Amino acid sequence: MRKLAVVGVMGIIIIIMLMKPVEASEHKHLVDLRCNKDSLQPLEGLWEFYWNELLEPEDFRLRPVESAEHVLIPGAWNGYLINGKQLTGDGYATYRTFVRANGEDIIAFKIPRILTAYRMWVNGEEIAGAGRVGTCRSESKPQYLTQQAFVKVEEDIAEIIIQVSNFNHRSGGILENIYVGRSEQVLASTKNALAYELFLFGSLMVIGVYHLVLYYYRKKDRALLFFSIYCLVIGLRTVLVGEIFFIQVYPNFNWEVAHKMQTLSYYSAVLILMLFFRERYRIYVPVWVVNSCMVTTGIFSLLVLATPARVFNHINPVFQVFTILVSGYILVILFRTCQKKESGTLFIAFGYVVLIVTVFHDLIYSSILMSDYQFLNNIIRRGNLSSFGLLVFSLTHSFALAITYAEMFNKNEKMTNELIDLNENLEQLVEQRTTDLRKSYQKIEEQKHALEKTNRKLEKMSQKDALTNVWNRRYFDDSLDFEWQRALRTKSPVSLLFLDIDDFKDYNDQFGHQAGDDCLVKVAKVLQEKIKRRIDVVARYGGEEFVVLLANVDQTGAITVAEELRRAVEAIGVTVSIGVASIIPSLNKLPEDLIRAADQAMYIAKKSGKNRVES
Repeated sequence: MRKLAVVGVMGIIIIIMLMKPVEASEHKHLVDLRCNKDSLQPLEGLWEFYWNELLEPEDFRLRPVESAEHVLIPGAWNGYLINGKQLTGDGYATYRTFVRANGEDIIAFKIPRILTAYRMWVNGEEIAGAGRVGTCRSESKPQYLTQQAFVKVEEDIAEIIIQVSNFNHRSGGILENIYVGRSEQVLASTKNALAYELFLFGSLMVIGVYHLVLYYYRKKDRALLFFSIYCLVIGLRTVLVGEIFFIQVYPNFNWEVAHKMQTLSYYSAVLILMLFFRERYRIYVPVWVVNSCMVTTGIFSLLVLATPARVFNHINPVFQVFTILVSGYILVILFRTCQKKESGTLFIAFGYVVLIVTVFHDLIYSSILMSDYQFLNNIIRRGNLSSFGLLVFSLTHSFALAITYAEMFNKNEKMTNELIDLNENLEQLVEQRTTDLRKSYQKIEEQKHALEKTNRKLEKMSQKDALTNVWNRRYFDDSLDFEWQRALRTKSPVSLLFLDIDDFKDYNDQFGHQAGDDCLVKVAKVLQEKIKRRIDVVARYGGEEFVVLLANVDQTGAITVAEELRRAVEAIGVTVSIGVASIIPSLNKLPEDLIRAADQAMYIAKKSGKNRVES
């Protein structure tokens, strides 16, 4: 078995070495634009390569072609053997190739980021550049800048020369394809790429803010917070990769800072994703796993903050392996939850699989397998797919969240309906129970007190106010909650009248408490006579205060009813001040807001002279 393992490792090493051709017999690699005019063509294949030389077009006039090495583009120059020496990422070089085109054509180039500074000529004319090319770190200035360049070619063959220097990144050279074609093709490709990335950015930011608002109203559900932060972090990272829209807007932004921001957003996203699943599935994710993830991410993040890009770029492959382990662990968790058929888990699992596939795609795209060894170079042609994967994952998570909330609403509605049915039958139940108790204990004097105690307990459970025979506070609260939920579904108004008998204390002091009770009974009777709809509720709120709940009545209708009640009460010799409030319920409001508004309106009526209606 050990011999097999050794042979396998040696085979892998040999395959990787063979992936990187060092030289070729071809002198020029011609891309023929005349063969395909319908799409952009990549300038991939063998290019002339001049190591440790910054050559300009005039330097090639007397230079023999045989002096050039040939390298594959796209790909880093790391690992190439030049003059018996294996290259690292640091250094500088000149690339040259040729393009065949029709004379008098205007050809366009779509130029990606080139690590990490470059100058580009076509037929002796300098058409593009980023950063400052130099022969050492002090002379060079790195910059990531995707560009489009346009040049008129009067000959059939166009010579392309690119100087590249790198002293700031682990990999150096042209790691991504340069595309060539007609100007309208390049402009359309750039516009479509920017539109796609800005769409992802906007969508992720909206979803992130949406879940942040949900968390504001449901602070117990911390999974919403972590999911929101995850969307926002990946959304911001979207403008730092691909077309690098952020650098398009701020081209002079510090390269080191931008590179640290891009790397830290990736590191933190892995930790936040683990925290999200910890909150979502607590019983499956032990605390030590989360703590280990936090410590590991913290160490890598500190290395990024404390060291330059040329140093921390070497630790990226290690963190990529860590990302694979975390992703696999989460996948196992989702598999276990799917087995138990937990609500919404299938949606989350599907979205997560899409996310993981795109993340692995981006990991391979940005790994040394692609840059140094061209591994899967013909299959993986572009990066930054993880933002799209996150968009799919966020949508499926939203579906799962909607299912959870729908089940909660249905459960609450069922409980509310059961409570309503219980309240409606409670009076009949109390009467029947009282009769049964009287028949059972009428001959036993000793149990008379037990019967009275039971009657008092049942009376307390009753929904009627003992003095006024209108609904009591408990029944009103239940009715308001029920009506609120109904109006929330139907988007219909709910109105509340808050009535207070004017100068009731003085009335009690002058005529006695018995007269005060009679006054309360008369007012309650007037309210019952005037409020005739079964769906409306008249209740004694407390003391000399009454409330009237009007279903599906707007503010104008409620004021009309309030005026009618005020006049009817005034006719029996007392006056009331009435506060009116009306609202169409929404998720960011509570029934208590309606009570508070009606109460405040009643106090305004008191202060404004009493015996009046305020809304």
